[in-house]
Amino acid sequence: MPEIGRKESAILRVLGQHNVPLGAAAIARELKSYGIELTERAVRYHLQIMDERGLTEQVGREGRIITERGRHEIGAH
Repeated sequence: MPEIGRKESAILRVLGQHNVPLGAAAIARELKSYGIELTERAVRYHLQIMDERGLTEQVGREGRIITERGRHEIGAH
């Protein structure tokens, strides 16, 4: 799996484990358990790309949630 794909997949898995919107700082902390070190800025970059692909959705200033398309992408329906 390409590096960007691995990072995006891990971000989607983190979001999929929560029923509330998460911000970049919270996501970056949880990614460490996957062995992925990303800055908040890098997480925001990947989230923006995933928003454009319809995998995540911004909820006001609270953070992001995973969409149904995002759940399908990681096999979590």
